[in-house]
Amino acid sequence: MTSCRDWNELELSLKHCSSVAELKQCLEESQALFFVVSSSASNLTDAEKLTICQSTGIQQELIFNVPSTDQQSSFVIKFSRYLRILLEDVAIKWLSQISEHEKKKLYYSNFIYGPVLDCFLTILSSLKHGKHLKVMQACYDVLNQFVSVGRLQQLIVEKSLARSNVGIESLASHLCNIPESIDNKMNLLNTHHVFEKNNYVVVLMQNILGALERLQHHSSVKYDFVGKLVGKLAVLGDRNMVVQCLLEFVNRGHENGEQVSEVLTFVSSQHLEAVTLPFFTCDYIPFHELKQFIDVVFGPKIVLIGKLCTLLYHRLIFIKYFKDVRPKYLIFYPLTTREERRYLLTKTLFELLTVWGNKSSVDLQPYEHHLAICESIIICFYYMDNDERVVIKEKIMMLLAAGMPVHLDSNHPDFRRAGMVTAEILTQFLGINTEAPLKFDYEETDDTKRLKSLLEGYTEQNFVVKEPPTQLIVESDNKVSDQFANLDSDDDEDELKPFNSSDKNLASVKPPVYLRECIEILTETREAEKDLDKIAVTLRTLPKLLVEAKGNVEEIALEITQIILSLSSEFYMEDFVDCRKKILVNCAVVAPRTVADYLSYQFYEDNYTIGHRLDILDVIVQSSRDLSAIEISPPEDDTEKSKMLNMKPWEIEVMERLKKKTKRFNSATKISIGKENKI
Repeated sequence: MTSCRDWNELELSLKHCSSVAELKQCLEESQALFFVVSSSASNLTDAEKLTICQSTGIQQELIFNVPSTDQQSSFVIKFSRYLRILLEDVAIKWLSQISEHEKKKLYYSNFIYGPVLDCFLTILSSLKHGKHLKVMQACYDVLNQFVSVGRLQQLIVEKSLARSNVGIESLASHLCNIPESIDNKMNLLNTHHVFEKNNYVVVLMQNILGALERLQHHSSVKYDFVGKLVGKLAVLGDRNMVVQCLLEFVNRGHENGEQVSEVLTFVSSQHLEAVTLPFFTCDYIPFHELKQFIDVVFGPKIVLIGKLCTLLYHRLIFIKYFKDVRPKYLIFYPLTTREERRYLLTKTLFELLTVWGNKSSVDLQPYEHHLAICESIIICFYYMDNDERVVIKEKIMMLLAAGMPVHLDSNHPDFRRAGMVTAEILTQFLGINTEAPLKFDYEETDDTKRLKSLLEGYTEQNFVVKEPPTQLIVESDNKVSDQFANLDSDDDEDELKPFNSSDKNLASVKPPVYLRECIEILTETREAEKDLDKIAVTLRTLPKLLVEAKGNVEEIALEITQIILSLSSEFYMEDFVDCRKKILVNCAVVAPRTVADYLSYQFYEDNYTIGHRLDILDVIVQSSRDLSAIEISPPEDDTEKSKMLNMKPWEIEVMERLKKKTKRFNSATKISIGKENKI
């Protein structure tokens, strides 16, 4: 076999084949020309060229020939169009008549050995815009072959070694959104379970980690693309699954931990929390091992990356709070392992004590939030050595003296008790008045015992290390998962338990009182029916709490907007859509600049449907109306009609006669004076 025709001739022949034999001949010729050019352009080694010859049947003398410059330039220009012909024209007419062996040899091999970025983008484009069922099925099968042979890993490696970062944001979105892009076609296609959302997260993470291993010995690596990819995957997929893969990768060696640390540097600010939080809430790794992993991953970057420092020592401590003390010990631990980081420990302690003694904080915060701040103060104090405590002794005494009267004046006994215990612990370990130590009279509770035990350090006596939540192995074949193998459509209906969709249970759920409490409810894991009831009550209470909110609530409103905008209707609420819209509108009203900027930015993101975009526009319009509402007086005709409703018949008759006999002259049109409003 010799390649005698150029790309233009082969393109026409592929489009107008009249038989399967003619198609095979065209595919063989185009494949030979393609591999001759691509092998030279890709600088393949002799061993790799021999492997291609063995798998495709191309003559060795062809692939070892050096192509002309015209052939190379023609290849670069025409290759994507050639792939599109394979996915569209060839797929519709001939693909079903070719055996599986010939498909692998003449058809799939073009995508397996071709330029990885061109192949990937062409497959996605044809899958997205293809309307013929055979085209969609061909794209789907090619994509499965593309993933199963590890081409995603090759794509990640190439983008990480590329000099330019142009297009990495869009490419990362395409990679992460593959399950969503084919979700509406699942019922039409012979699908592979590897593209189910959770399975695909594991597959993509395995490709990312494989690429990181291949990149370890390269000196000119850029982790921008991998950082974007991990961030988007944590938001669009299962964040716990993503972090589980990263932790297993870190466990393999110290170099892996340094790579993950570099990747976190390039995770965007809006995705950083989704990637970071599961590291500290991980419950399937013992504490002594997990703190070492966290130190390797986060320690070197805390001082260097401002967004990471702000997230860990502001947002996760002051805004988000953990009911368990384990994450708090883990958050502060990296500050203790290097001398250059310890100043952050002192700085954070002063900020905690300032908030702890603030009157507004004591009066307006939920008790659970204030208790979490007390715990953070004591844990932060636990990690300090004696020399550091002596240096900051006077400053701490000043902050305690300012904060204790606020706690003692509080009407809430739990706040008073928490303040007393915190002051006792700090003064005791500062060595103040050891002969007559500070001692308050209060009732011992579980919370006070818990606070006093924090200075002893963290112990896992009462903590049960769980099994990893996900089995990180996904087969790439087309077999149905075992859990679905025994399902039968004629199963006994008695095994199905009816779902109670009544709202009777909602009356027993106490509605939240604080906005922070609402955020905590909406972001916690929803496993039990009582959690769904609590979420339903929260969604119905939120609009009122937002309207009644006082002070600066811009950050809280933005956080609520982020949660509600991505919330799906999985709670069986009849008024879910109305509640969701009211919450978003009220967020935009109480924090117009922040929320409107966020919604305007999200409108152009790739991971939202048309329905989401219409909702964003509707929220912006409705909130603008609410902000610019002006009291409009009713027209004169409406005023007269309202008067006539209260008049007797003879009075109406007299008024009508007076109207006919009264001459009126036009007067100047009254112009309503503008009134200042919020917008």
